[in-house]
Amino acid sequence: MVKAAKRYPWRRRRAGYESLAARFPAPVGFARVKVTAGSYADWLRHLPMRAKGTTVRDYAGRLLMGATAAAAAVIDLDVGKRDLQQCMDTLMRLRGEYWWWKKKAGRARFRYAGGRYFGWAQYARGIRPKRQGRRIVYKPGYRAGYGRKHFRRYLTFMFMMTGTMHNTREPRVRFADLAAGSFFVQPPPSPGSLGHAVTILDVAKNSTGQVRVLIGEGYTPAQDFHVLKASGGGAWYKASASSPVQTPQWSVPFEWNQLRRFKY
Repeated sequence: MVKAAKRYPWRRRRAGYESLAARFPAPVGFARVKVTAGSYADWLRHLPMRAKGTTVRDYAGRLLMGATAAAAAVIDLDVGKRDLQQCMDTLMRLRGEYWWWKKKAGRARFRYAGGRYFGWAQYARGIRPKRQGRRIVYKPGYRAGYGRKHFRRYLTFMFMMTGTMHNTREPRVRFADLAAGSFFVQPPPSPGSLGHAVTILDVAKNSTGQVRVLIGEGYTPAQDFHVLKASGGGAWYKASASSPVQTPQWSVPFEWNQLRRFKY
């Protein structure tokens, strides 16, 4: 467990370490799917948890009653002091932190506004994307840096510059290929409105092939990342290719054709 705890380099609020897998055993009659040690799915499975009963709060420390009611548990992940790490941003944060832990942060690349990718390797060298007319160009000349603080600045920069509407073009995932790290994303239905994204945190199956999943959510305003309650009680959602997924705070069900994964 000490080794597992060291996978998560950010400053955590809970002194002890309890993993997602320990908090949520597989449902009776189900078993967690096998994952490769050190994979993104394995990393998500062992995310650190806040203590039971922890409420969901926003970036300013304000209690969010609706999110708290929707949460089965809170992940021990800092959210920052600005209204930036919202839904899609939280998923980029997780993916980026995974690559940092693997000492492969140069693989972290996310879609910038307009759909092109902009990665940590470029940011670290002092390159920034800039709009010139209708085009996005990459300009050098900014301060370079390769440490942890600079990496977090890269992620924050991406939080400001991208969102759900830019990530619908990430690779699609078929229901048969559902895995932890796959995420649902709905773009804003109209200018000025909100889209939303939630991620699959873990997957369990039984002997007949039925599927259960844990789902995690960041939200607006920027707030604690939390595991969502399922409608039937508990945290494990029934997953079927013939039925959309309804989450507590988002009124529009997620369809399976909206399931994506990060290319990088």
